[in-house]
Amino acid sequence: MSPAARSVAWQAAGSAATLGAALWVSWRFGLVAQGEFGFAKSWFDAAAVTAVFGLPQGLLHLQYRCGVAAAALLRWLARWLSGLALLAGVAALVLAWQGRVLAAAVAASLPFAAGHLLARSLLLPVRGVAVFGVVTALPALLVLAGVLAMGAAGQGAHFERLLLAAAVLAGTVSMVLARRSSGAPDDTPWPRRELWSVGLQSGLQAALGAALAAALLSTVAALDRDPAELGAASLGWHLYQVFAVAAGYVAPLIFDRLARQDRPASPRWPAAARAAAAALLVAAALVLAAAQWQPQRAAWLLPLAVMLPAGLAGVAARVAGTVLLARAAYLELSLQAVARLLIAVGVTAAALRWLPAALALALALLAVELATWWRCAWLVDRDRR
Repeated sequence: MSPAARSVAWQAAGSAATLGAALWVSWRFGLVAQGEFGFAKSWFDAAAVTAVFGLPQGLLHLQYRCGVAAAALLRWLARWLSGLALLAGVAALVLAWQGRVLAAAVAASLPFAAGHLLARSLLLPVRGVAVFGVVTALPALLVLAGVLAMGAAGQGAHFERLLLAAAVLAGTVSMVLARRSSGAPDDTPWPRRELWSVGLQSGLQAALGAALAAALLSTVAALDRDPAELGAASLGWHLYQVFAVAAGYVAPLIFDRLARQDRPASPRWPAAARAAAAALLVAAALVLAAAQWQPQRAAWLLPLAVMLPAGLAGVAARVAGTVLLARAAYLELSLQAVARLLIAVGVTAAALRWLPAALALALALLAVELATWWRCAWLVDRDRR
């Protein structure tokens, strides 16, 4: 098996673990507990991506485009993480004193979650895509192990403690691996302005993308009074995440190839990918037909029928967006991230007036992914002319 195939396999395992954890919590503890778990996880993920200010992409830019060695970045990164740890520690203590348990756990996790994201950016150029895949999948595998243990013990509360523990373990392991793989730190100068000019744009995009889950689930929680509806919407989001995470697994591999080209072009979809896309569309049509034949099950069949093409459109949009990223179209991608968040929240809020939460969320994601795909494809095609 090639390194790229091993990377995709490991990251697919991480994606399956994310969905498996959600399904296990729903089955073992119910939809209300799933709502609590999904809501907490969305804020852990959003805070981690926001805290790194786009530095992961900036580090990749320095290493690929500017030829900066990972060893030259280590001392600066250690100081940056130390400062983040100090601020996050103070915030966690204050929030815990105020009784805001979830917010305190999220704050306490930030140095480790940020360290994990930064370590991945050092490991990809140094150790290759296979190790990158293992490290990427690690947090999801740890969360799955944790919820399985909670289920065996019959303890379905305090999900914030589990998510904090997973962040600490994953961050520690990945940072140690990156440190050992990068060699001894050196003091070779490197362009800090270049890091921030790229990182802040990428950070805005990543933060808005990560905030999407928290914003959508918070919208459902604010506008729908049934806790089980939040759980159903959270389950739908986790299904969508299977596609989003899979796209995120493939995107670094595509970026790794395109970033080495002077004028990156859109990659061709392999025959297997085209066949899988066609199969998903057929599956969506069959699920939609089943919802018409069995209306008593339409409450979960209809969201599934909409979420499958939404996930497929999300994969296509992410691949097209990776071409723009390799071309350094940072402003365009930042504007897209703002538009995605606003459109998704707006559609969800409007649809919740007439539709169940899971279906409203699925329709919002379908709308935003189709719009993003069309925009990226149009820009790539325009630049090719």
